[in-house]
Amino acid sequence: MLHHDPAPVKQVTPTNTTYDVSSKRGRRPAFVRKPEVNIKHSVNGSEKTELFGLKYHNITRSEAISRLRQHIENRRFQSKSATLFFINVHSFQLAKKDADFRHCINQADLVLPDGSGLSYAAKATGKPIKENLNGTDFIPALCKTLASEGRSVYLLGANTDTVNRCTQYIRKTYPGLKVLGGRSGYFFQDEHESIISEINSLQPDLLLVAMGSPLQEKWVMRNASILDVGICSAVGGLFDFWSGKYRRAPAWMRKAGIEWVYRFMQDPITKWKRVFVEIPVFLFKIGYWSVRRRINPENAGV
Repeated sequence: MLHHDPAPVKQVTPTNTTYDVSSKRGRRPAFVRKPEVNIKHSVNGSEKTELFGLKYHNITRSEAISRLRQHIENRRFQSKSATLFFINVHSFQLAKKDADFRHCINQADLVLPDGSGLSYAAKATGKPIKENLNGTDFIPALCKTLASEGRSVYLLGANTDTVNRCTQYIRKTYPGLKVLGGRSGYFFQDEHESIISEINSLQPDLLLVAMGSPLQEKWVMRNASILDVGICSAVGGLFDFWSGKYRRAPAWMRKAGIEWVYRFMQDPITKWKRVFVEIPVFLFKIGYWSVRRRINPENAGV
């Protein structure tokens, strides 16, 4: 049996916070427009695909992990931490209203496509994604690889109890991955400097930030240049799964691309807008454009 260390990591109990995810109520879907699909080159020479103003890397899981491992190995020669994000349909909805968030995504070192909605959109626009790399599957795969190399991780986000539970989960599931510490994502502005100092003193290979979008992406990009870590990744609701708050959908649902149904059943209050507004609007836009392309390819604008 794997050792389950009950000792909690160093944390700050949340009381009040400057960092909080604001409500997205009242947003209305934009009118249908043509998706702009372009291929761009990132700083390391790899190709990026641009869809509706957001850029992502169309690569496989093994390629992505290999790239991240290489960055960790060469981190002493890097000017800043590598930034890793995941985008899904919700990301496109946020990017329409939040230029700062859109800029963060487009400037990240590695952005991976997450979800069946994005997969459908990419296929419809003639550039199908090689692999659906959602964070709840990719980060565990990355952790498994890093555990085999004796690497380290630091957790930042959620609340104290959740971080403790995640710490226990990682130590049990990935015994070779050293958990150097963790803190709640709820803290005062004047605590920010001490948090950065603590992380830098530990120098983890992987920093996982779970604050919800768009807060987590903005925090990562704002601090990547001053963090002494190998990879700084925004992981959304991953801590909720690791802590046992929510369960992953059965394998057959994930394979069929309908994990969102299972998530909605567990958290309908939070997920209803994504399921009944954002996903249908996004798919309608892609479907509308796809029909236009078939009728009049010259004016489709791809």
